[in-house]
Amino acid sequence: MNPNHPETLEAPPFLEVFRSRSELQKILWITGIWVFFSIAQSLYDYMVLLAADVPPEGLSFWTDLLINAIATSLAGLIGGAILVSYVQRWVRNNPYGQALLFILLAFTLIICFVTIFAFVTRATITGEEVIQKKDLLSLIGSHVRSLRFLKDYFLWLFIVLCTIAGFMINDKYGPGNFRSFFMGRYFRPKREEHIFMFLDLRASTYIAQVLGEQQYFNFIKDVIRDATPVILRHKGNIYQYVGDEITVSWWINQGVNRLNCIRCPMEIRKVFNHRSSYYTAQYGVVPDFKAGLHCGPVMVGEIGVVKRDIAFSGEVVGTAARIQNRCNHLEVNLLISQDLKDLLPWQGSKLVPEHKGDLLIKGKMVNLPLYTVNAEVAVQV
Repeated sequence: MNPNHPETLEAPPFLEVFRSRSELQKILWITGIWVFFSIAQSLYDYMVLLAADVPPEGLSFWTDLLINAIATSLAGLIGGAILVSYVQRWVRNNPYGQALLFILLAFTLIICFVTIFAFVTRATITGEEVIQKKDLLSLIGSHVRSLRFLKDYFLWLFIVLCTIAGFMINDKYGPGNFRSFFMGRYFRPKREEHIFMFLDLRASTYIAQVLGEQQYFNFIKDVIRDATPVILRHKGNIYQYVGDEITVSWWINQGVNRLNCIRCPMEIRKVFNHRSSYYTAQYGVVPDFKAGLHCGPVMVGEIGVVKRDIAFSGEVVGTAARIQNRCNHLEVNLLISQDLKDLLPWQGSKLVPEHKGDLLIKGKMVNLPLYTVNAEVAVQV
């Protein structure tokens, strides 16, 4: 990781995650899963007591269940926001050893706060113990040193680490792909409609020669780190990295909606222009991309034995790559096929497709028209 690279683009600030729909969904999922495990833990403890012929007195079980659910909901909202806004970014950009130490410290502070909150609330409601100011600290100290607290601590440490592992696996396979693996969605190949974008760094050979191997590798890491949040924000799925090239796919409806597939490469160029001072100071060059997009049917399925992956195959993928290769010849940064142009809702977008030439496709009698996309110019009267 480059220590001079600002991380503000990687994850939203703590309070901002509650304003982002996708990040808020992650927090609610974390909270729901944690509450489920909290209720399951309470039921398990209750059954252990019944098995030992030591049933809880009165309504203490239901009280414990309610308090644990409330405390876990609070922990889920706070811990989920921290996981999404800070810990997820920390795990991505730091050695795992350092990340685990940070996670352990943050988790210890949160579970101590939540456990003490639940303990005080339970003791106050049930009246099992008389809590006075002079006795409060000693009671809390006794509770923290108890085997019950130790059991809860390690159980929830395991659950939190599993949650973080889920984030890491999701990052490894891409949003949604892990669920597809787990459910066996692509165990047998399927035919689906997708939009593909090949995003390639301009002048990469020259930049690599100027920077050298190590500095060029850091340059590519920074480029991908800045481009990825833009791709995810526009509902794109990163299919693969090949050197300095990023291949992105969209479901047809997600890519067409709000012109996500078109706005994505345009927004990436804006990000690099905005970050030009950083790249100039660090590497002496500002990254620039050329992009080619095409849409149509592809076969999707799991491939590999030891290192399994979800792979796409079909004419659409190869055609999208060839469209991207035409950018240099036609002197544009963005090219799309007519098939994609006809799908997109241009009305009111202030973007205008412009015909730039045709692509000769082997085995077909008709060439594929190609278009670039320009911002609509207001006509002054």
